[in-house]
Amino acid sequence: MRVSLNMIAESSLRNIQANQTRVEQLQEQITSGSRIVRPSDDPIGTAQALGLQESLDQAAQYGKNIDQATTWLNATDSSLGSMTDALHRARELAVQAANGTLSSADRSAIQAEISQIQQHVLDLAHSKQGAYFLFSGTRSDQPGYVLPAASSTPGAYQGNTNLVQREISPGVTIAVNANATSTFDPVFSALGQLQTGLTAGDTAAINASLSSFDGALDGVNIQRAQVGARVNRLETLKQRQDAVSVNLNRLLSNVKDVDMASAITNFTMAQNVYTASLKATAQSMQISLLDYLH
Repeated sequence: MRVSLNMIAESSLRNIQANQTRVEQLQEQITSGSRIVRPSDDPIGTAQALGLQESLDQAAQYGKNIDQATTWLNATDSSLGSMTDALHRARELAVQAANGTLSSADRSAIQAEISQIQQHVLDLAHSKQGAYFLFSGTRSDQPGYVLPAASSTPGAYQGNTNLVQREISPGVTIAVNANATSTFDPVFSALGQLQTGLTAGDTAAINASLSSFDGALDGVNIQRAQVGARVNRLETLKQRQDAVSVNLNRLLSNVKDVDMASAITNFTMAQNVYTASLKATAQSMQISLLDYLH
């Protein structure tokens, strides 16, 4: 078969364009840091990378949920800790008030401090995390307890006992709220009982409040233990979630990221090939009429 000058030119041009495309591809990989710049570069690798990225995004969201749940529970524990301190102080005052030798002025001073403790506990019941009330169940846009006018004891609980939950892994949720009624109702009841005994000067009622304070403290301690157990669980899960994210990032890097040393070497070789193809074509195409006459 006779090879024409036009065929040689077209073949050379195709090869030059192929070499130039190879140089551009390698340059793109080096500058982007990824060997998959577009899906056509590696369809299978692209599918793998998309799947891994989706898993990473999901893991990141679960990590955020764990952080939010931990923050909520820590805020709850802080409020319960303050209430524990308030109950201990109220019980100390009740023991003092049970002493029949106290004067009316002493009892009035104790009563005034108990009133402040009642207000403090109500403030703790109104504790918030961000814009949300911690002790209102899923009705977290409003306080769970409201103090009626001319009363030192809050009215009926205004929230609900529904669980405030966060999804911490696929199909797994955890409650982040404490049971407000089992926590606060005994506390308000014990404080109200002591306040009534102080007002009436009833030593028997004051003595009876001591056992009420013990029961209230037990209820608070139970809630704190449950909150602490959930925080420990979340901390363990967060460590595992972080390890999963590290592994997914490594797998994604293996699929997507370019081997920079290899890419630079290949780029240099491709440049040399491209330059050589240009020179070879330029030399081979320097044909004049005199060459045909020969």
